[in-house]
Amino acid sequence: MKAAPVSVVIPTYNRRDMVPDAIDSVLAQTVPPAQIIVVDDGGRDDTAGRLALYGKGITYHRQDNAGLSAARNKGIHLATQPLIAFLDDDDVWHPRKLELQMRCIEQDQGIDLLGTDCFDWPVLSFPHLAAGGNLPIKPVTWEQLAVKTSVTICTVLLRRAVIDRVGNFDVTLPSSEDRDFLLRVAEVARIEVLHLPLTGIRDTPGSMCKQALGRERPMRRILGELDARGAWRGRRRLRRKAYSFMHHVCGDVQARAGNHVGALARVLKSMCYYPLPYHPDEVRMRFERPKRLAVNLLRLCRLKRPDAACTAHVIPPSANALRTTTSPMTGRAVNV
Repeated sequence: MKAAPVSVVIPTYNRRDMVPDAIDSVLAQTVPPAQIIVVDDGGRDDTAGRLALYGKGITYHRQDNAGLSAARNKGIHLATQPLIAFLDDDDVWHPRKLELQMRCIEQDQGIDLLGTDCFDWPVLSFPHLAAGGNLPIKPVTWEQLAVKTSVTICTVLLRRAVIDRVGNFDVTLPSSEDRDFLLRVAEVARIEVLHLPLTGIRDTPGSMCKQALGRERPMRRILGELDARGAWRGRRRLRRKAYSFMHHVCGDVQARAGNHVGALARVLKSMCYYPLPYHPDEVRMRFERPKRLAVNLLRLCRLKRPDAACTAHVIPPSANALRTTTSPMTGRAVNV
């Protein structure tokens, strides 16, 4: 089978038991990529020994610990193909992901970056995809991305030429580096999303996106930089909505961390910045902010039990042990 002209970049750090699932999902593609690059960002486990089993099937590179963005940037540097895809070490791809993305890009050469929808991982079987028919793709605008990162970076397939224009991931951002990168791409390139569940996302405890301050400061910085260069000119309402959504997201992170006072303050700020309802595509439920406001008030008054995520730090170590299920790719056990 002819390989797709794609370099897949997989950064990893201390995930020797998870990264093989990511690699296996790429190797199991119905249209395989020409290159798989795994960048070990100075992990202290035996990732190198575990991945030696793949031999020449992957390009393995180890570097001193420099962060996720630096690892992705190194992968981009090592890439030899005109198309680049990203995959996190705890996530996987549906076997038909590259096949369907390549079909879209071949049919429409104007697409510069193509994402997909996601599904929860691990699962007993991959989502069923209907055979044939038109592929459901829709554009994503800079205005949409300014409010919410509606494209998940590990779903992305993009042209190397676009990265050459906008630059690499910002290594000074500890999180939200994907948001910054996608906003820069959206200024010069055409972004589309293939609305099929082709990327499996694992809910991994301790990730940066779940750390309250680690999530909020970079988001504030990105919006502040847009302010500084006048990106909102003629878009005052969009600016207020973007700041509102930032407070909305940070309120949720604070609530999950057990800081209900901080969560309440951020929900109220969110509603002050933009009291109008968000678009249904931007939230998970109707009246999401008023509902969160009420829930946080009840939890603050101890009239409602805290979210399970808020008490994760008091769970005995034995209860935090990884559970397993069977991979639909290889039939072997995978960590949950």
